[in-house]
Amino acid sequence: MSVTVQQILSDAKRLASKLKEHDTAADSLLSQAQFVYKKIDAMKQYTDDLSELNDMEEGGLPHEELVNSIRTESRQLQEIVRENRILKAMVAEHQTALEMIMSKYRSQVSQLVAQSSANQHINNNIAAKTIEEKNALIVQQEERIKEMMAVMSLASRLEAEEASKKEEIIGRLQVENQETIVNINFGLQFISVV
Repeated sequence: MSVTVQQILSDAKRLASKLKEHDTAADSLLSQAQFVYKKIDAMKQYTDDLSELNDMEEGGLPHEELVNSIRTESRQLQEIVRENRILKAMVAEHQTALEMIMSKYRSQVSQLVAQSSANQHINNNIAAKTIEEKNALIVQQEERIKEMMAVMSLASRLEAEEASKKEEIIGRLQVENQETIVNINFGLQFISVV
């Protein structure tokens, strides 16, 4: 079975499109997972602070509002843990699909390189061909090489764009983390006032 350059280019375009979709989905899942982790940490801190407040009341009964708040936070924490499990499963599924796509892409590139090498060997063994036929064959090989270079260039550009997106996400998450810390500190100050 011979793989044409058009098929490889078509597969490479589809691969690039799917990689973009998977990267977008992975970025979304990563953002959601980070949000869930931050929310869990905030709830744990809230629960710890609540325990300290109850200990300071010297054995008195906790306020009814405080008890209701703890129950509500507990339910929310359980929901967040469930969502976190779902997000982890989705990320694992995305990684498996991406590995399969990259494996197929590598296989096709390998076949094209092998075919190109075989064509080169055939070209060396054909002595009776006319100069025009040889020149046409050389032009065809040059076109294939140019197409391969274009595919490699596209893959390199996509990888650079992905790295840039990841850096942007990391920066955004750091800003969100700082904002969350400020909100938690504000909440703790509010609780200590109450």
